[in-house]
Amino acid sequence: MVIIGIVVGVVFGFWDFFHDRERIQDFFQDSGAFGPIIYILAFIAAQPLSLPGAALIIPATFVWTWWEVFIYSMLGGIIASSIGFVVARWLAQDWVRKRLPQRFIGWEKRFVDHALLSTIALRLVTGYAPAADWFLGILKIRWREFLIGTIIGLIPTAFLFAYYGDDSVRWIQNAPMITLAVSIAFILLFSGFKRYKKRTEAV
Repeated sequence: MVIIGIVVGVVFGFWDFFHDRERIQDFFQDSGAFGPIIYILAFIAAQPLSLPGAALIIPATFVWTWWEVFIYSMLGGIIASSIGFVVARWLAQDWVRKRLPQRFIGWEKRFVDHALLSTIALRLVTGYAPAADWFLGILKIRWREFLIGTIIGLIPTAFLFAYYGDDSVRWIQNAPMITLAVSIAFILLFSGFKRYKKRTEAV
């Protein structure tokens, strides 16, 4: 399905479209009030193709203000991720889990014990990657933890691409270690706050 989607994208010129600023502007401006809806639907359609979030967010900065792009991309990402999660859980979970090695089950228990924090950390690293939705779908985490973790984890990525646009891609390419350090710092800060809260409640 992924290969077919890529071939269709090449044949019909979808990839060229994403790199043509004038065509993107004309298309969404002509769409009027339906522009944001079409944009969100594009996120959902791109989910099975494993397109990176930047491929959809950066072109939108040619059309709307950064805060509009942030809102639309968050909505599109959350809906697309939810669909990927549900599909993986109800169609593939049993089949996949029967074929997993036993050591994975032990690792999964540690992941599930800290499901919210683990999901946030995974999202900070993977962003909008659909593979993360499928991976979380086969784990035994609750829907609420998936949803909250996805929302919190996507905020930095969505803001970065919506606010800085093309500059964000160049920044990440030129400073990968800084990006990784910021992500780790956020995870450690959140983890420390959670432990402090538990100790306070115990006292």
